[in-house]
Amino acid sequence: MDNPTETTRQRIMAAAEMLFAERGFAATSLRAIATAAGVNLAATHYYFGSKQGLLAATLHARVTPINEGRLRALDELEANPATMSVDTVMGAFFLPVVSGELKGALPRIMARIHAEPEDLIRPLLEQEFLPVSERFVAALRPLLPHLEADDLRWRLHFAVGGMFHLLTFACPLGMAVPPGEGMASEATATAFHRLQQFVVAGLQQGGKPSALEQQS
Repeated sequence: MDNPTETTRQRIMAAAEMLFAERGFAATSLRAIATAAGVNLAATHYYFGSKQGLLAATLHARVTPINEGRLRALDELEANPATMSVDTVMGAFFLPVVSGELKGALPRIMARIHAEPEDLIRPLLEQEFLPVSERFVAALRPLLPHLEADDLRWRLHFAVGGMFHLLTFACPLGMAVPPGEGMASEATATAFHRLQQFVVAGLQQGGKPSALEQQS
């Protein structure tokens, strides 16, 4: 028998996910979420406290399996050091995306919330992604001894940007979009293989300051 409390909570989160993806955080009211979920407004406050609390819960529910998948893949690599390389570590990072775990409304929500004020969004993103990001930085540092830790963090930051851009735009402008809703699984794997090659090459480049940095 379903737990009525859990069912109500899940309905609110499902409605929030849909509306946050369609409208963004700022343009979505708790009243609209309650209406879409078929519950009274007080229920949203009871379960989540605020709209920001509801966004945090929605992100956490979607991001947790992605983070767990990344860490499982990284743990398997670290258990067998002979398999560790920049390419395999980044393969572990992208694995949940290639396998289809980053799907549904989450890419659209992430695209939307990146347009929201940084002081609202950064704490949520750090809460969900920073511990996993630091695990990957720690795994990559011995493989990239020419990079300072902060330089490595910047390069992973760019890799994440490339990932979300690819989830939003399935292929370069001027090319045919893969058939089906979103990116078909084969197209996803091929696209992320290209991104992985690009990221690995970028990570392995020397860590010396660029000409622009030297002039500044």
